[in-house]
Amino acid sequence: MAAALAAAALSGGGSATPQVPMSEVIVTLKAPSLTAFGRSLTSAQHAGYEQELAAAQAEAAHNIRALTPLASIRWRYRIVADGFAVVLPSADVSRLAHVPGIAEVWPNVTYHSLSLRVMHTGKSAKIVNSPELIGADKLWGATLATAGNGMKIGIIDDGLDTPHPYFDAANFNYPPGFPKGDTAAATPKVIVERAFAPAKPVYKYATVPFDPTQSFHATHVAGIAAGDHGTNTGDGVISGIAPNAYLGNYKALTIPTPDFGLDGNSAEIAEAIESAVADGMNVINLSLGEPEVDPKRDIVVRAIDAAAKAGVVPVVAAGNDFDQFGYGSISSPATAPDAITVAATTATDGIADFSSGGPTPVSLELKPDVSAPGVDITSSLPPDQGGPYGELGGTSMASPHVAGGAALLKEIHPDWTVAQIKSALVQTADPVRDDSGHEISVLREGGGLINLPRANAPLFFASPTAVTFALNGGSHSVALTDAGGGPGSWNVTTQVQDPEHGVTFNAPASVSIPGTLSVTAKTTAAANSGDVTGFFVLTHGSDTRRIPFWVEVDHPLLGTEPARTLSRPGTYTATTRGGESKVSRYRFPTSGDVSYPGPEVVYRVKVTSAIANFGVAVTSGSAVPHVVFAGDENHLVGYTGLPQVLNPYFKSFGTVRPVAGAILPGPATYEIVFDTRSAASAGPFTFRFWKNDTSPPRLRISSRSHGRIVVSIADSGSGVDPRSINATLDGHPVEGRFADGRLTIDTSAGRHQLSVAASDYQELKNMEDVAKIRPNTATLTRTVVVVG
Repeated sequence: MAAALAAAALSGGGSATPQVPMSEVIVTLKAPSLTAFGRSLTSAQHAGYEQELAAAQAEAAHNIRALTPLASIRWRYRIVADGFAVVLPSADVSRLAHVPGIAEVWPNVTYHSLSLRVMHTGKSAKIVNSPELIGADKLWGATLATAGNGMKIGIIDDGLDTPHPYFDAANFNYPPGFPKGDTAAATPKVIVERAFAPAKPVYKYATVPFDPTQSFHATHVAGIAAGDHGTNTGDGVISGIAPNAYLGNYKALTIPTPDFGLDGNSAEIAEAIESAVADGMNVINLSLGEPEVDPKRDIVVRAIDAAAKAGVVPVVAAGNDFDQFGYGSISSPATAPDAITVAATTATDGIADFSSGGPTPVSLELKPDVSAPGVDITSSLPPDQGGPYGELGGTSMASPHVAGGAALLKEIHPDWTVAQIKSALVQTADPVRDDSGHEISVLREGGGLINLPRANAPLFFASPTAVTFALNGGSHSVALTDAGGGPGSWNVTTQVQDPEHGVTFNAPASVSIPGTLSVTAKTTAAANSGDVTGFFVLTHGSDTRRIPFWVEVDHPLLGTEPARTLSRPGTYTATTRGGESKVSRYRFPTSGDVSYPGPEVVYRVKVTSAIANFGVAVTSGSAVPHVVFAGDENHLVGYTGLPQVLNPYFKSFGTVRPVAGAILPGPATYEIVFDTRSAASAGPFTFRFWKNDTSPPRLRISSRSHGRIVVSIADSGSGVDPRSINATLDGHPVEGRFADGRLTIDTSAGRHQLSVAASDYQELKNMEDVAKIRPNTATLTRTVVVVG
């Protein structure tokens, strides 16, 4: 969104406005950030090291300005990372890695909120008492003495409506050192007011903590986490999970985006996390996301894990993509290992059909961690967005239930670490069941629906809280420590949710606490590729605690097939007839688990240096492409490896198109598999292969006579997508004929206002972690005089 800040647009006579394209990226240095000191990071004893960080950053900034005087330094990170954000000419980004002092360059990813819909309250509206669904009210005490008192929950979102009656500050006083940020906007309930706007584009409400025309999501999220107790909506009485907690408003989603509300970039979100930690928040909630970005290039994931090391509990929404993309639809930054990633349940404790399922699609880790209510949740809304109260659904609504619950646990147990709070929630959760009463997969529920009274007395802590047996099993050790009342011998059983022939587990019959639980999963060649999930169940008398696990059974067949190497972009002809018929399914994501039992052919792509993208589009024939890491059909490169439209700004988002690719692929070997749905559909096909396509098509008027306007549309990269072309003449949509790179529009003689927009095939794969909104789309607008 904000990365390619000044990309040229075609207008007038069809020439590009001469500007210098600018990009915002994040750079980090070699020295560790202040989280190396754990929860003591803000103490005066580390002032000397903080000065060293500042000096090193100043020197690196000087070196960058020496590279390009147009560079400007923006956010500086010292807690969640050692580095800063920088805006510089796009052409110079690739040179940053060679600047003295720079260890790593991170792309600027764009995120949006993860709610699904608004249902305004009315006289027929039902009130879901979600605190009671997770037992939060049992922790409050009769006088609300332990209802989040003194706890601070940072809402990193689109800006909350501080004067809202659900955040009535009449019974609150500022804690020492507050308010912070925009103090004029703060109240004794909402004690921090900050906004984190990108350098470009400029938007009039981007720098204020609440957008009166666009902000709504954070208000609803904050109300779930910490809305005032006993608030009457007119239809019933509601309460936040930790009603006496303070709130911090960290507006990191600031730029309006069509159909998405307010979006925000990773540079700004990382700064919001940095500020929340520095401000002393106990918990942060991020109900935002995008399809998983490779964690190796996701600064927000690093910032979240760093916040956890600093003693701040990070809670993140899992995503809302299951009904469209299936297993492997956990979004970034919910993929952060140290975050508490939250799935959504219904009011009847079933899983929400939209709630994203694990594993994480690129990093292949077991997520989500827990579940919480997330369907038709009543909470606060700004008046201009249907408020003061209304219902929203999504994992965005589930996440603040857990954030509020974490605040309750932190108040009662101030010495518990982030990892211990996470364990208490995961190990004590209740099963989430389907309509038949069967418990659903760990990959949907995590540990289960949180049970706060039981989490308040977890008996022991487990580290890790869940076990990922990736790539056909292995051995793991789980450290078990006393949480109060836990010492002694516990019986151990293995509960397999979906047994698979050829997959076996080994765990001891009992384990002593404190102690170590050693577990092993083994697979044989007889096991089918797929997922085996379950729990290691520990019992002690009437007490039961569970440790979820996932085994990825992966016996790929792709590595046994011949592959041709693609080295040069261009148009190719091939055939699937006579190809191997070994691969029929691809994951992750599973995206409906569509089967391709027909023959396939394989092409290999080697990436040796940083590029923006690569991909293929089938332009004729029935072959269907997928992009995977070499040799493994069970390891797609993520969402973009699927033959679907992934650009969220297209109305066709999610629809099947024979176009697949990779965004910002790291150096590695990849394979493109052209598959078929049946032997009968095999045959010749044509495809376009491209690498590093960051330019839109070129449009120009080539003819305007004989009652016709002819527009030449050319693209030397991925090629013009004919379905993307749309034109208006004198403000009205017109149909044209596109063939051989020319769009022909019939009209009458005279003066006309023409507008033509066209995209290339790469645009179909551009998620929000690319340079800007629709970077591979060009628009030509011109007054045309047509002669008869």
